Amino acid sequence: MNVILAFSEGNFTAHLPRSDEGTLYRLFASVDSLASALQAKGETEYQIKEFLKNTVSDISHQLKTPLAALNMYNEIISEEPDNPAAVAEFSQKTTTALGRMEQLIQSLLKITRLDAGSIPFEKAPHRISEIAAQAISELTTRASHEEKQIIVSGQPEEQLVCDFGWTSEAVGNIVKNALDHTGLDGHIHISWERSPAMVRITITDDGVGIAPEDIHHIFKRFYRSKNSKDIQGVGLGLSLAKAIVEGQGGILSVQSTPNVGTTFILSFLTEL
Repeated sequence: MNVILAFSEGNFTAHLPRSDEGTLYRLFASVDSLASALQAKGETEYQIKEFLKNTVSDISHQLKTPLAALNMYNEIISEEPDNPAAVAEFSQKTTTALGRMEQLIQSLLKITRLDAGSIPFEKAPHRISEIAAQAISELTTRASHEEKQIIVSGQPEEQLVCDFGWTSEAVGNIVKNALDHTGLDGHIHISWERSPAMVRITITDDGVGIAPEDIHHIFKRFYRSKNSKDIQGVGLGLSLAKAIVEGQGGILSVQSTPNVGTTFILSFLTEL
């Protein structure tokens, strides 16, 4: 009786006896199974609450800086309405801050949905060349402006069974990260290969590389190494890419040598 009372109070450390045969012990086994189900349900509900709490905390913390900046810019514009140069300058800063907030909110919503498992990946065969083309479609102009090259090579007919839109976004996030950390005349190389068991997409740059103390943290949300403080971004691109790849059963790995470059590898098991 004490064990059942403990179950009702949420204490599942004790168990009813199951060693003998008979109706009573079968009942004990059923009650024990029910208690295990209740325990699992309680743990799931706790994890959901923690997940929501952490997500709200992330959003609140990350929005503070751009909101504070917007308030400051608005005050300056209000105090100098007759100064066209000041109004133009801080209106531009306001536009930039709003763009950063939109990017942050969109990224947070995406990664939260991925974490919650609420995104059904629509997997179908797609040419990797087309995935790469979509991934860099909005980055080639930036690369040209910054005098960097994005080089794509691989069998044009090679296919990967995946969600086209999400996989393109993962590749694009990694390429953008490479652009962020590659200097003038830098190169970002996207290639792919197939083995009997695996399809790999490799993204290599000749940028600043990742310090050994940072490499185990780069996929964490909002992580910014000491070498990234002056680089634009919200620190979610690599975390989002990892969630997309793993959500489709793949693996995202990284290798890097400081001052030499970095290689990201997206590995997917070959669909039988």
